[in-house]
Amino acid sequence: MASSTLPQSTSTLTRPLSPLAGVLSYLVPGLGQIVQGRVAKGLLFGVCIYTLFFYGLYLGSGSVTLRGRTYRVSSNVYLPDTVEDEKANRGLTALAQNLYNRPQFAGQFWVGIAAWPAIVQYLSYDRREAAAAEDEVSRLYAQLEQKVDADEEARIRRRIQELEESKALRHPVLGTFMREPSPEAVNAVSNAGDKRLELAWVYTVIAGVLNIMVIYDALAGPAFAAKDHDSEDSQKKD
Repeated sequence: MASSTLPQSTSTLTRPLSPLAGVLSYLVPGLGQIVQGRVAKGLLFGVCIYTLFFYGLYLGSGSVTLRGRTYRVSSNVYLPDTVEDEKANRGLTALAQNLYNRPQFAGQFWVGIAAWPAIVQYLSYDRREAAAAEDEVSRLYAQLEQKVDADEEARIRRRIQELEESKALRHPVLGTFMREPSPEAVNAVSNAGDKRLELAWVYTVIAGVLNIMVIYDALAGPAFAAKDHDSEDSQKKD
């Protein structure tokens, strides 16, 4: 009995990786593709991802004024410092436990430089100092609700301004942008504001996760690279 074997291609397609392009697309979505010469694709990636991300930032911010006090939430992209508030995960490091408490940031991180202010805020944030300053501000606003003379009111307001501009509550450069908001601010903006804070982070997480695929595309090259190679093999067989 005659036996036949299917022809097989002995050539292999080598696709060198481009780590630099992958890093560039992590830093700025689509930048790696632009450096590789795929400008239109890189711009499309960048516009789409940044539109999702910054629209999510817009939805996740807001401010309301209640009884003379203004509560602000500057961003839904932040990494909280809640280690001492949780007792169930003693086996985790502080960073891992904080990520466990807010896993959204694990997705937001991949959008690149745009999420780095949250890391800077996390590294410079002191939860004890912030809590003490917030408590004092609350007490001072409570004093303003009582009848005080003009001099005392001016003194209280000066002290409130000092606390709100202090390092405990504001970064010297970034201010409150991407800093963990206080629970009082989150509750006030969620209840009295017109924003849907509970949905806003979805946009920023989707943007970060999509950029993982953009990073892979820049690292490994375009997916259609093997098409021409297969055509050449077919022509040789003919």
